Amino acid sequence: MRLSHQDFRALDQAIFELHESRDLNRFRREVPEIVLKLVRRDYFSYTEYQIDPTAPTQVLSDCIESDAVMTAELKRCMADDIMLHPFTEYFLKGGKPTALKLSDFLTQTQLRGSRIYDTHRLWGFDFCMAVPVSAAPGKSAAFGMCDRKKDFTERDRMVFNLLQRHLDQAHRQARQVTVRAEAGVKPLAAYELTPRESEIAGWLAAGKTNPEIAIILGCNARTVEKHVERILEKLGVENRVAAAVLITLAGGRSGP
Repeated sequence: MRLSHQDFRALDQAIFELHESRDLNRFRREVPEIVLKLVRRDYFSYTEYQIDPTAPTQVLSDCIESDAVMTAELKRCMADDIMLHPFTEYFLKGGKPTALKLSDFLTQTQLRGSRIYDTHRLWGFDFCMAVPVSAAPGKSAAFGMCDRKKDFTERDRMVFNLLQRHLDQAHRQARQVTVRAEAGVKPLAAYELTPRESEIAGWLAAGKTNPEIAIILGCNARTVEKHVERILEKLGVENRVAAAVLITLAGGRSGP
């Protein structure tokens, strides 16, 4: 399966738009539309579950939708059925983190006879595709798409796989922007660190010591120490721990 030149141009544009800085509210409004321009289907979602395999039911902790489909009843049903879903079973057994179609596991006849069909009937979609993304410990998350009339193609699967890490990064960045705004923290660029100081700040936030940073950067430990002193001064904090927290909140990257 190969993408066309038109597909690649549209994919490039979508990736460019995904990496625009936005908070969670803007993410919820704008990202579904970005993806649905690329893969034209009925519905796009992000779902996040608090997973405890020993519990009788799970918790749907977050949901982002292109259209307001999720009712309280549907959310409850999805949480009740999530451990029965073939996607969940596949990933819990260590399956490759790739985009999956419901038809990879069930025909339409099998779906209608399955334990999850009542939820799908309530949802209104028989054709689904989802790709897993990172989540906090104890949680599972995925971006998904649904359609009422036709199944997803291998082209759709390839595009979703190519978007996977960009969707994940865009969502993590939106969460970080939101936390930073709520904490009243300025972006790291506002502190006017030099390129070298920004690089050292990233390693500082990753928990590296001055000697370790010196080895990584191939410079003298005393030079790193001087840079760290200036970083603390510019950030207006008194110690490395406070600096690491502020750098992380301010969007400074950790490591390479």
